[in-house]
Amino acid sequence: MNQYFSSKDEPGLDIVYISNGEPDEQRWYEELSYVSNTNNIAWIRGVNGRREAYQAAARASRTPWFFAVFAKLEVNEKFDFSWQPDYWQEPKHYIFNAKNPVNGLEYGHMGMIAYNKRLVLENNNPGIDFTLSQPHESVPILSGTAHYNQDPWTTWRTAFREVLKLRMFMATSPTLETEHRLNVWQNYAAGIYSNYSKQGAQDAIAYYDEVGGDPAKLQLSFDWQWLRERFNQYNIA
Repeated sequence: MNQYFSSKDEPGLDIVYISNGEPDEQRWYEELSYVSNTNNIAWIRGVNGRREAYQAAARASRTPWFFAVFAKLEVNEKFDFSWQPDYWQEPKHYIFNAKNPVNGLEYGHMGMIAYNKRLVLENNNPGIDFTLSQPHESVPILSGTAHYNQDPWTTWRTAFREVLKLRMFMATSPTLETEHRLNVWQNYAAGIYSNYSKQGAQDAIAYYDEVGGDPAKLQLSFDWQWLRERFNQYNIA
């Protein structure tokens, strides 16, 4: 049974666009505005820290759930913005898929998320993955293509943060799917700035081993200044 639905009769969920200096943030905002012309859109920009950015987004939303769209995402022109969560279930976040154009993976990373506003505002002590630290569900709908390879810094930091999470998941709840994704991130990349994608993945594994998987040290990846210093440390800036 489908647990969510589309309804032209229900008010559409608000959209909150979240950016942090991505070179193409204006381009993908304009594309989003064109594709989702019936939903209210707010733009949250330049907030340091994932928790802080997500909570700022939640405060900008007027609806109980909101679509979070990140500034790397070229939204699928066929995405149905009349989508609604199942209000009869427990509150949860819904994670949509995104296509990675550099390594070909397609899963929830960098995809659109329908966040439950109340849960976001309550999440003051998240794990390394903000979304997965609360009730959530994967929705097998393609939300768009995630162009994270916009410049060396954006490419590296995206790969670094994602692979840190995957490496931690392999240590705590290993699956063949997670192992496959880790392998792809580290060993396959094509296109512009692809070398920074692989480098970020490999540097994440090295850092995980360096700190022995210490959760407090992994949590530093939420801080943009720390990430920038780490990026510079590898002499690839």
